[in-house]
Amino acid sequence: MKTLLGNILSFAAFFSCAFGLLVWLNASFLATDHYNNEFTVKGNLIRQTPSPKVVFVGGSNVAFGIDSQTISDSIGLPVINAGLLAGMGLRYTMDRYESYFKRGDVLILMPEYDHFYGDVTYGNPETAGYLPYLSDFAPSLLNLKQWNVVVTGFFKTTLQISVKGLYYKLLHSFRKEGNVFEYKMSGFNRLGDEISHRSLPPNINNTGAYMVSGKFNAGYARHLFNQVRRLQHHGVQVIWLPPVTSRANVALNRKQITLIIERMKTAGFTYAACPDSLAYPDSLLYNTVYHLNKQGVEVNTQRVVRILRYCLGVNRKRIANR
Repeated sequence: MKTLLGNILSFAAFFSCAFGLLVWLNASFLATDHYNNEFTVKGNLIRQTPSPKVVFVGGSNVAFGIDSQTISDSIGLPVINAGLLAGMGLRYTMDRYESYFKRGDVLILMPEYDHFYGDVTYGNPETAGYLPYLSDFAPSLLNLKQWNVVVTGFFKTTLQISVKGLYYKLLHSFRKEGNVFEYKMSGFNRLGDEISHRSLPPNINNTGAYMVSGKFNAGYARHLFNQVRRLQHHGVQVIWLPPVTSRANVALNRKQITLIIERMKTAGFTYAACPDSLAYPDSLLYNTVYHLNKQGVEVNTQRVVRILRYCLGVNRKRIANR
């Protein structure tokens, strides 16, 4: 019995040391340019940029969908693109960033439609599992579902980074990076826009649409609506916009989108533009139904500018949903 217990303790000690070494190796060497590190960068941008400012929050539809400098020049306010990945979980994203907003700020909230259904808002293991690597990680903000996602994902993510990170480090040491898109922190500009894909060849590998699954998450919707009310009470203007996506995706999920709009209306909120106004043909997509290519970003940015100029009173012209 003592021998068995000793073996178990020895294995546990060995495993802990080995895993700890992998975590250190990832954090210090292999994951220094990891895409998800941008979450902390964006949080710092929100905190450090003087108010009033405009902050876009959502998943990758925001990260890949706007030209922040063009919007800033058009409305006369600093603009921050705080979109990253839907898989990070909108609940954690908003819970972490909420305290960073100050009176006079404008929050442009653009959740992917998936965030209102099933458990998508709590994140997925492949993405949320990276949270413990972030210097601003706040575990006290997690609920039980999020804890389950983060803990299980942390082990998987650590192993994936070790394998993939080493592969890419070795690959790039022998040959220069080609015209192939890679998700990495250095792909973002200083305002939080993902720009590296804009100069690369088309990489459309999507079907144009996918069905949003699961039941409407009424519990999270209440949490988000209450969060928006708190921000408004503290002097933050909140503008809801539908996410940037494909026309086919909106058409396929019309029923789910209609329910979101109804629940928002019941809570006293509404989109500042109809979902079809920010839905685009596949020719303007890059590599998913939520990512725009360079031309798509240009078109979408101009539409968003018209919407914001109207909502913020820069001019009082009617918005044409073209």
